[in-house]
Amino acid sequence: MSKRNQNAWAERLRAIGCRGTLPSTLTAAVVEAARRRPLGVRYVLPDGEVPGLELRVGASGTATFLLWYRTKAGVRRHQKIGSAGAATLEDARARSRKLLVSVADGQDPVAAARVEAEQSRTVRTYLEDVFAPLWLAGRKDGEGTKSRILSVWKPLLDVSLKQLTRDRIAEALLERKAKVSGGTLRRTWNPFRKMLRHAAERKAIPPELAPELLRRPDCLAGCRDKSRVRWLGERDTDEETAAVAGERKRFEDALRAFTSAEQGGGDFLRCAVRLALATGMRRGELVRITDAMLNLRERTLSLPAAITKSNKDRVVYLNDAAIAAVQSWREVRKTLAVQGIAGELFPGDPKHWERRLTAHNREFRRLCVEASIEDLHFHDLRHDFAVRFLRAGGTLAQLREALGHSSITQTEKYAHVVPSDVRKAVLAM
Repeated sequence: MSKRNQNAWAERLRAIGCRGTLPSTLTAAVVEAARRRPLGVRYVLPDGEVPGLELRVGASGTATFLLWYRTKAGVRRHQKIGSAGAATLEDARARSRKLLVSVADGQDPVAAARVEAEQSRTVRTYLEDVFAPLWLAGRKDGEGTKSRILSVWKPLLDVSLKQLTRDRIAEALLERKAKVSGGTLRRTWNPFRKMLRHAAERKAIPPELAPELLRRPDCLAGCRDKSRVRWLGERDTDEETAAVAGERKRFEDALRAFTSAEQGGGDFLRCAVRLALATGMRRGELVRITDAMLNLRERTLSLPAAITKSNKDRVVYLNDAAIAAVQSWREVRKTLAVQGIAGELFPGDPKHWERRLTAHNREFRRLCVEASIEDLHFHDLRHDFAVRFLRAGGTLAQLREALGHSSITQTEKYAHVVPSDVRKAVLAM
């Protein structure tokens, strides 16, 4: 030690009660004295025997062994060896010497410890502590994606990332495959794979395991969504019967009489359903409408890119049915005092809009039971709009704009629902 450091060393040892001839390096007695006699300030006592090893003492007497070193690249780092109460001075010196040997061989103990800590995380802790705050935060459906991963991947949540295997992933998917469609199974895998890729980039997954884990599981081969186009009246067999007691008639009667214990009562679902039928909007767009987006004078609803599936601004045109649904709900909303927190058309926390989707799904299923209609989903109201649009003379190109599809290919699945128009054209020749 330099003369100045030697003076500081002697001053600290005297302050903690050392007498007589002072040792030139740390001793077990000096460590114990530092712990027993706090000075009310933080200070450092260099070991003097192992280069870079020091005892860092807190104001209250807490003492920790730290090792300072430089990597081969010249980066200065420090590694905690252990607290003085849990490790003896000789233990700290022995461990420090081993670390210095690894540093001399080109390794970086601090970086290695960080990687080990990351790889020891479970799927749950990585999702909640790393992936959700760093990647999902701010994304359009970040909270919903997190909730779905927690719900769907329960068998793997408490498995550490370094113990995750392709077989375990496949087992979890096969268990779910018996319950859902092929397309849903693929959507189960996609966000989970994004999380695994994120973990691989941070080396939270061992590099030798990452390629195998990120490869698509074999059980997903051939999994595709069947093209579903379901609308009200599709299953009616007779036009006269349909007019009196068909699906559309039963649905409208049940909707008119529907009551609910949800906030806003039956009027909440009534407005959402009628808007869906009149505009073809998706549920995720409907539940996030705000009053500022609506312009009833111009008969338009301006959807920002943040809430559309295509991530593009879109204008929805409102017909008489849509205008009436909004005006009716606004009147109900006044009497119920259920104004949205940030000007939402429907009540609820704007940060957790997916909870309103849950209410829609639950209440819509009950509505269908009351109408004696089977196999009708809320999203099918969008199909119903598309079918009526085409039968009213609209073209596929116009329908694409109305529905907000990014490609005409998505819209072409509706082409088969108006064969009578082709027949009429041929017979008129």
